[in-house]
Amino acid sequence: MASPHAGSPDTASIEKRDEAKLEGGYGIAPVLTSGQLSMAHDVATTVADDHETKRIVRKMDWHVLPICSVLYLFSFLDRSAIGNARTLGMNAELKLTASQYAAALSIFFLLYGLLEVPSNICLKRYGAKLWLPAIVICWGIIMLCTGFASGFVSLFVLRLLLGGFEAGLFPGVSYLLTVLYPRKNIQLRVGIFFSAATIAGAFGGALAAGFAKVTTSQLQGWSFIFIFEGLLTILVGVVAYFVLFDDVSKAKFLSTNEKVYYEERIRFDGSDIPMNDEFRWSFVKAAFTDWKTLFSLVTYVSTIVPLYSIALTLPAILKTTLKYPAIESNLLTVPVYTFAAMIVILFAFLSDKYQNRAFFVILGNIMSVIGWTISHIYLVKSPWVAYGGLFIGAAGAYGGFPGVIAALTQNLGGKTKRSVSIAINVGVGGFGGLVSSNIFFPHESPQYPTGHYINIGLASLGAVSALCNVGLIYLANQAKQRKIDSGEAARLTKDEISDMGDESPYFKYRY
Repeated sequence: MASPHAGSPDTASIEKRDEAKLEGGYGIAPVLTSGQLSMAHDVATTVADDHETKRIVRKMDWHVLPICSVLYLFSFLDRSAIGNARTLGMNAELKLTASQYAAALSIFFLLYGLLEVPSNICLKRYGAKLWLPAIVICWGIIMLCTGFASGFVSLFVLRLLLGGFEAGLFPGVSYLLTVLYPRKNIQLRVGIFFSAATIAGAFGGALAAGFAKVTTSQLQGWSFIFIFEGLLTILVGVVAYFVLFDDVSKAKFLSTNEKVYYEERIRFDGSDIPMNDEFRWSFVKAAFTDWKTLFSLVTYVSTIVPLYSIALTLPAILKTTLKYPAIESNLLTVPVYTFAAMIVILFAFLSDKYQNRAFFVILGNIMSVIGWTISHIYLVKSPWVAYGGLFIGAAGAYGGFPGVIAALTQNLGGKTKRSVSIAINVGVGGFGGLVSSNIFFPHESPQYPTGHYINIGLASLGAVSALCNVGLIYLANQAKQRKIDSGEAARLTKDEISDMGDESPYFKYRY
């Protein structure tokens, strides 16, 4: 960045090209100064080194992924516990009709969808260390209370509150991961974090089978599912407070020089000029109007409905079609989720390796279509074949889903816009759970044609929308290159480029 007045000594920009290194061996990048005005805050002060970056990423993994995965395991375990409780007699004891049970399932997603954006705004203000553990402890208390529900009204209210407190976890952790990792490393981390949801499905089935015969004079086995999970959730929330941190600068396990080096790998990821990360309402508005947010939302909803259909109805479908008792039906969900967890990690690893999110999102949705189609055709005449189809359907839905989030976050710049856009997708997409809760009609048992048709249709839409997003990203990158080639981009000031975020012509979108 040579100054146009380079020949004038009193205003000259002096380019420092010495071989000095920070303590720890990190190379110092050239820094430009001009008179009394330092431009060091606009340029990287360290030189990227792949080996060193990978070392710090691995260090970050050991301190971040375990607690985030455990938190999400309990989030998904707690919201889907009602499906396991149903097979253990909850509906009969609480005298729930089919419509009341459907309402209790559905109401979870009302506040869950409405509070995603406010929650991520609070997260940005109060920090992950305080906000995430607080909401985890609150929903743990709600779960504990659900074990003592006495009828439809109490169950309904508790499910509503559960959705409200759970609303902030997935978008919050997804945003936190984008703050702690460079773009090229994000999907494997999202995949590992999200795989906890599939493990939760397996754990939930095994847990329900374990509590099937546990009873007291006042409580049945289904109550102990909620009580036990609630107590564990509260414990995990307390532990999370002492483990989580807000950003790289608060990572106690990194040295000062490691923090400087690693923060710059994230700040200057995709652009030589750091994006404006401060809070502005204009950035919030940009998140709502960005075409990437809207297209991602279509893919998100199309992927999440089949996913929730597995999570909320699989035990009941197996019990109805295979004619097994509650214990066996819950245990049969375990291999389905175990296989799905393996596919989640495999897809995420390959996606990061080949730096391609879209392919695995499309592949996952195609697998979902195939799985639900097999299930629909054979559910009555050959239930075990249909059961195999649900393996494919679950693996596709769960395996493709992390790529939707990774694709969105890698193409959004500026922390405010990114956090709000994630929350929009998770919030509005969360209403997909309302669909999943209300498409498997009891009077259509055991075929459930409506549920199958909707899942097949939405998974197909998810594949198409992801493909269209690839085309739009290609066109957007071409338009950015034209601005650079024409000289239009060169007329932008640094402040303008910083405020543009991902819309900067120098920031290239990725597939």
